[in-house]
Amino acid sequence: MDVEQNGYVSIWAGNFTSEEQLHTYLATVYQGEDETDEAFSQKLAKLFLPENQHRTCEGEFKALYDEFYNQFEYDFGLTFDEDFCEALCYEAASNQLKQLLCDEFSYSQQFKHQVLAKMGNELQKAYNAIILLYDMKYEGHIQSVSHEAFHIDFVCSIKLQEM
Repeated sequence: MDVEQNGYVSIWAGNFTSEEQLHTYLATVYQGEDETDEAFSQKLAKLFLPENQHRTCEGEFKALYDEFYNQFEYDFGLTFDEDFCEALCYEAASNQLKQLLCDEFSYSQQFKHQVLAKMGNELQKAYNAIILLYDMKYEGHIQSVSHEAFHIDFVCSIKLQEM
């Protein structure tokens, strides 16, 4: 399981049907007060896919997800602080990384040029969403995740430049 590392930003690109779908995917889901343990357990059973049972983080997540879960964390085998996450969903998809890493992101001026130097501006496919995790150096064990309604690819991790 990847953990936080100060001074880094990790970047994912994806395709979502809406901003709401993106934020729902990133949000931590807690067991509702009126939700039975059995109902919540059924949600968790859908989360823990049989094809993932070989992952080294699978046992850690089963122990961690008692009263809450986060789909993005589970899919990529990481944990993060929601306060250090920024995400945008655009109306139109683009394969231009410079366009996707817009100035609306808090620290984009500290890493945008490094990302473009490392990855180039043109991505292999067009995306309409970007997810940034600050203080996270994702090692990239899981490169991409597909669900019925959306897809996400890990782009890279970059050390933030001091301003």
